Amino acid sequence: MKAFFGLVPGIFHFHLFGFWHIVMTTVMLCAIVFIYQNRERLRQWKYHDRPARYAIAILMFLNMVVYYVPMIIMGTWDYHVHLPLHLCFISGGLFMITMLLGSRKLFKFVYFLSFLGPLPAILFPDLTCGPDRFIFWQFFISHHFFLTASLYTLFVLDYKIEKQDLPKALLGALGIFGIMFIFNHIFGTNYIMMNRLPAHMLKLFPFLVTFDYPIIWLMLTGFLVFYLAYLLTKWWNRKNAPEVLESIEMENKVC
Repeated sequence: MKAFFGLVPGIFHFHLFGFWHIVMTTVMLCAIVFIYQNRERLRQWKYHDRPARYAIAILMFLNMVVYYVPMIIMGTWDYHVHLPLHLCFISGGLFMITMLLGSRKLFKFVYFLSFLGPLPAILFPDLTCGPDRFIFWQFFISHHFFLTASLYTLFVLDYKIEKQDLPKALLGALGIFGIMFIFNHIFGTNYIMMNRLPAHMLKLFPFLVTFDYPIIWLMLTGFLVFYLAYLLTKWWNRKNAPEVLESIEMENKVC
Protein backbone atom coordinates (compact mmCIF):
# COMPACT_ATOMS: atom_id res chain seq x y z
CA MET A 1 0.00 0.00 0.00
CA LYS A 2 2.84 2.37 0.86
CA ALA A 3 4.40 1.71 -2.54
CA PHE A 4 1.08 2.45 -4.29
CA PHE A 5 1.03 5.94 -2.79
CA GLY A 6 4.73 6.48 -3.36
CA LEU A 7 6.45 8.39 -6.16
CA VAL A 8 8.88 5.66 -7.21
CA PRO A 9 7.79 4.00 -10.47
CA GLY A 10 6.76 0.36 -10.21
CA ILE A 11 6.09 -2.01 -13.09
CA PHE A 12 4.83 0.75 -15.37
CA HIS A 13 6.81 3.88 -16.19
CA PHE A 14 5.49 7.12 -17.61
CA HIS A 15 7.51 8.84 -20.34
CA LEU A 16 6.85 12.15 -22.05
CA PHE A 17 5.08 11.36 -25.37
CA GLY A 18 5.34 7.67 -24.46
CA PHE A 19 2.67 4.96 -24.33
CA TRP A 20 0.86 6.04 -21.16
CA HIS A 21 1.03 9.70 -22.15
CA ILE A 22 -0.68 8.84 -25.43
CA VAL A 23 -3.24 6.63 -23.66
CA MET A 24 -4.23 9.34 -21.18
CA THR A 25 -4.55 11.98 -23.89
CA THR A 26 -6.49 9.65 -26.20
CA VAL A 27 -8.96 8.69 -23.46
CA MET A 28 -9.58 12.37 -22.72
CA LEU A 29 -10.08 13.27 -26.39
CA CYS A 30 -12.45 10.34 -26.92
CA ALA A 31 -14.48 11.38 -23.86
CA ILE A 32 -14.72 14.97 -25.13
CA VAL A 33 -15.81 13.82 -28.60
CA PHE A 34 -18.39 11.48 -27.04
CA ILE A 35 -19.80 14.29 -24.89
CA TYR A 36 -19.98 16.66 -27.84
CA GLN A 37 -21.60 14.20 -30.24
CA ASN A 38 -24.12 12.98 -27.64
CA ARG A 39 -24.86 16.34 -26.01
CA GLU A 40 -28.56 16.24 -26.92
CA ARG A 41 -29.01 12.73 -25.53
CA LEU A 42 -27.11 13.65 -22.40
CA ARG A 43 -29.41 16.64 -21.86
CA GLN A 44 -32.36 14.26 -21.84
CA TRP A 45 -30.75 12.19 -19.07
CA LYS A 46 -32.46 13.06 -15.80
CA TYR A 47 -29.16 13.09 -13.90
CA HIS A 48 -27.32 15.31 -16.39
CA ASP A 49 -27.40 18.49 -14.30
CA ARG A 50 -27.32 18.62 -10.50
CA PRO A 51 -26.43 14.94 -9.82
CA ALA A 52 -23.71 15.07 -12.48
CA ARG A 53 -22.33 18.32 -11.09
CA TYR A 54 -22.26 16.95 -7.55
CA ALA A 55 -20.60 13.72 -8.73
CA ILE A 56 -17.89 15.69 -10.54
CA ALA A 57 -17.20 17.85 -7.48
CA ILE A 58 -17.15 14.87 -5.10
CA LEU A 59 -14.78 12.88 -7.32
CA MET A 60 -12.37 15.81 -7.61
CA PHE A 61 -12.54 16.46 -3.87
CA LEU A 62 -11.92 12.81 -2.96
CA ASN A 63 -9.03 12.79 -5.41
CA MET A 64 -7.39 15.59 -3.45
CA VAL A 65 -8.14 13.97 -0.07
CA VAL A 66 -6.58 10.65 -1.13
CA TYR A 67 -3.62 12.59 -2.52
CA TYR A 68 -2.89 14.45 0.72
CA VAL A 69 -3.82 12.00 3.49
CA PRO A 70 -1.12 9.36 2.70
CA MET A 71 1.54 12.09 2.54
CA ILE A 72 0.50 13.38 5.95
CA ILE A 73 0.44 9.85 7.43
CA MET A 74 3.85 8.96 5.96
CA GLY A 75 5.33 12.31 6.99
CA THR A 76 6.31 13.38 3.47
CA TRP A 77 4.01 16.41 3.31
CA ASP A 78 5.91 19.69 2.93
CA TYR A 79 4.24 23.10 2.79
CA HIS A 80 6.93 24.30 0.37
CA VAL A 81 5.54 22.06 -2.38
CA HIS A 82 2.33 20.37 -1.24
CA LEU A 83 -0.09 23.19 -0.44
CA PRO A 84 -3.01 23.26 -2.93
CA LEU A 85 -1.63 26.43 -4.47
CA HIS A 86 -0.44 25.10 -7.80
CA LEU A 87 -2.54 26.48 -10.63
CA CYS A 88 -4.33 23.18 -11.31
CA PHE A 89 -5.26 22.87 -7.62
CA ILE A 90 -6.50 26.47 -7.43
CA SER A 91 -8.55 26.18 -10.61
CA GLY A 92 -9.75 22.70 -9.60
CA GLY A 93 -10.95 24.02 -6.24
CA LEU A 94 -12.84 26.85 -7.91
CA PHE A 95 -14.36 24.40 -10.36
CA MET A 96 -15.62 22.21 -7.48
CA ILE A 97 -17.35 25.27 -6.02
CA THR A 98 -18.80 26.06 -9.44
CA MET A 99 -20.23 22.56 -9.75
CA LEU A 100 -21.68 22.52 -6.22
CA LEU A 101 -23.32 25.93 -6.59
CA GLY A 102 -24.21 25.60 -10.26
CA SER A 103 -22.77 29.09 -10.65
CA ARG A 104 -22.85 30.22 -14.27
CA LYS A 105 -21.20 33.48 -13.27
CA LEU A 106 -18.19 31.79 -11.64
CA PHE A 107 -17.87 29.39 -14.60
CA LYS A 108 -17.19 32.38 -16.87
CA PHE A 109 -13.86 32.69 -15.03
CA VAL A 110 -13.16 29.08 -14.10
CA TYR A 111 -13.68 27.90 -17.69
CA PHE A 112 -10.51 29.68 -18.77
CA LEU A 113 -8.60 28.38 -15.76
CA SER A 114 -9.68 24.84 -16.68
CA PHE A 115 -7.52 25.26 -19.79
CA LEU A 116 -4.71 27.33 -18.30
CA GLY A 117 -4.03 24.88 -15.46
CA PRO A 118 -4.49 21.43 -17.03
CA LEU A 119 -3.62 21.96 -20.72
CA PRO A 120 0.13 22.67 -20.41
CA ALA A 121 0.44 19.80 -17.92
CA ILE A 122 -1.48 17.47 -20.25
CA LEU A 123 0.84 18.32 -23.14
CA PHE A 124 4.09 18.29 -21.11
CA PRO A 125 3.44 16.27 -17.92
CA ASP A 126 6.02 16.09 -15.16
CA LEU A 127 5.21 12.48 -14.30
CA THR A 128 7.25 9.29 -14.03
CA CYS A 129 4.80 6.74 -12.58
CA GLY A 130 2.32 4.58 -14.48
CA PRO A 131 -1.14 3.27 -13.51
CA ASP A 132 0.21 1.07 -10.69
CA ARG A 133 0.80 4.24 -8.64
CA PHE A 134 -1.91 6.54 -7.30
CA ILE A 135 -0.12 9.68 -8.52
CA PHE A 136 -0.92 8.58 -12.09
CA TRP A 137 -4.66 8.60 -11.37
CA GLN A 138 -4.44 11.77 -9.28
CA PHE A 139 -2.79 13.47 -12.22
CA PHE A 140 -5.41 12.14 -14.66
CA ILE A 141 -8.37 13.32 -12.56
CA SER A 142 -6.94 16.74 -11.72
CA HIS A 143 -6.00 17.48 -15.34
CA HIS A 144 -7.64 15.31 -18.01
CA PHE A 145 -10.89 14.70 -16.15
CA PHE A 146 -11.03 18.33 -15.03
CA LEU A 147 -10.77 19.66 -18.58
CA THR A 148 -13.32 17.10 -19.83
CA ALA A 149 -15.76 18.06 -17.05
CA SER A 150 -15.37 21.73 -17.96
CA LEU A 151 -16.29 20.97 -21.58
CA TYR A 152 -19.24 18.87 -20.34
CA THR A 153 -20.41 22.00 -18.55
CA LEU A 154 -20.04 24.00 -21.76
CA PHE A 155 -21.55 21.51 -24.23
CA VAL A 156 -24.21 19.73 -22.17
CA LEU A 157 -25.14 22.12 -19.37
CA ASP A 158 -24.79 25.01 -21.84
CA TYR A 159 -23.11 27.45 -19.45
CA LYS A 160 -22.40 30.50 -21.62
CA ILE A 161 -19.02 32.09 -22.26
CA GLU A 162 -19.06 35.41 -24.10
CA LYS A 163 -16.47 37.77 -25.57
CA GLN A 164 -16.51 40.15 -22.61
CA ASP A 165 -15.67 37.29 -20.26
CA LEU A 166 -12.15 36.94 -21.73
CA PRO A 167 -10.61 40.22 -20.44
CA LYS A 168 -12.31 39.72 -17.05
CA ALA A 169 -10.83 36.23 -16.80
CA LEU A 170 -7.40 37.58 -17.75
CA LEU A 171 -7.57 40.17 -14.99
CA GLY A 172 -8.64 37.49 -12.51
CA ALA A 173 -5.76 35.23 -13.54
CA LEU A 174 -3.29 38.13 -13.22
CA GLY A 175 -4.69 38.72 -9.73
CA ILE A 176 -3.97 35.08 -8.80
CA PHE A 177 -0.47 35.38 -10.27
CA GLY A 178 0.13 38.55 -8.25
CA ILE A 179 -1.00 36.99 -4.97
CA MET A 180 1.11 33.88 -5.54
CA PHE A 181 4.13 36.00 -6.51
CA ILE A 182 3.95 37.71 -3.12
CA PHE A 183 3.34 34.38 -1.32
CA ASN A 184 6.33 32.74 -3.00
CA HIS A 185 8.53 35.72 -2.15
CA ILE A 186 7.53 35.62 1.54
CA PHE A 187 7.72 31.86 2.09
CA GLY A 188 10.44 30.90 -0.38
CA THR A 189 8.14 28.60 -2.39
CA ASN A 190 7.70 28.05 -6.12
CA TYR A 191 3.95 27.67 -6.60
CA ILE A 192 2.71 28.14 -10.18
CA MET A 193 6.41 27.75 -11.16
CA MET A 194 6.99 31.49 -10.90
CA ASN A 195 10.58 31.34 -9.65
CA ARG A 196 11.87 28.41 -11.70
CA LEU A 197 10.49 26.18 -14.42
CA PRO A 198 10.51 22.37 -14.11
CA ALA A 199 13.69 20.63 -15.25
CA HIS A 200 11.85 18.61 -17.91
CA MET A 201 10.57 21.85 -19.51
CA LEU A 202 14.07 23.34 -19.61
CA LYS A 203 15.38 20.14 -21.13
CA LEU A 204 12.60 20.08 -23.73
CA PHE A 205 12.91 23.81 -24.54
CA PRO A 206 16.53 24.86 -23.84
CA PHE A 207 15.91 28.39 -25.14
CA LEU A 208 13.91 29.11 -21.98
CA VAL A 209 17.19 29.24 -20.03
CA THR A 210 18.47 32.17 -22.11
CA PHE A 211 15.65 34.37 -20.77
CA ASP A 212 15.35 33.16 -17.20
CA TYR A 213 12.18 34.98 -16.16
CA PRO A 214 9.60 32.21 -15.59
CA ILE A 215 6.76 34.61 -14.80
CA ILE A 216 7.07 36.15 -18.28
CA TRP A 217 6.84 32.73 -19.94
CA LEU A 218 3.87 31.88 -17.73
CA MET A 219 2.05 35.06 -18.68
CA LEU A 220 2.70 34.52 -22.38
CA THR A 221 1.46 30.95 -22.07
CA GLY A 222 -1.58 32.21 -20.18
CA PHE A 223 -2.50 34.71 -22.90
CA LEU A 224 -2.16 32.03 -25.58
CA VAL A 225 -4.17 29.40 -23.70
CA PHE A 226 -6.90 31.89 -22.77
CA TYR A 227 -7.23 32.93 -26.40
CA LEU A 228 -7.43 29.32 -27.59
CA ALA A 229 -10.10 28.64 -24.96
CA TYR A 230 -12.01 31.70 -26.16
CA LEU A 231 -11.81 30.58 -29.81
CA LEU A 232 -13.46 27.31 -28.80
CA THR A 233 -16.35 29.17 -27.18
CA LYS A 234 -16.62 31.51 -30.16
CA TRP A 235 -17.02 28.50 -32.45
CA TRP A 236 -19.43 26.85 -30.00
CA ASN A 237 -21.64 29.95 -29.75
CA ARG A 238 -21.93 30.09 -33.53
CA LYS A 239 -22.56 26.35 -33.72
CA ASN A 240 -25.07 26.43 -30.88
CA ALA A 241 -27.11 29.40 -32.14
CA PRO A 242 -29.05 27.42 -34.82
CA GLU A 243 -29.78 24.66 -32.26
CA VAL A 244 -31.25 27.20 -29.83
CA LEU A 245 -33.41 28.81 -32.53
CA GLU A 246 -34.64 25.40 -33.67
CA SER A 247 -35.52 24.48 -30.06
CA ILE A 248 -37.47 27.74 -29.62
CA GLU A 249 -39.37 27.18 -32.88
CA MET A 250 -40.34 23.66 -31.82
CA GLU A 251 -41.60 24.95 -28.46
CA ASN A 252 -43.68 27.61 -30.23
CA LYS A 253 -45.24 24.99 -32.49
CA VAL A 254 -46.18 22.86 -29.50
CA CYS A 255 -47.79 25.85 -27.83
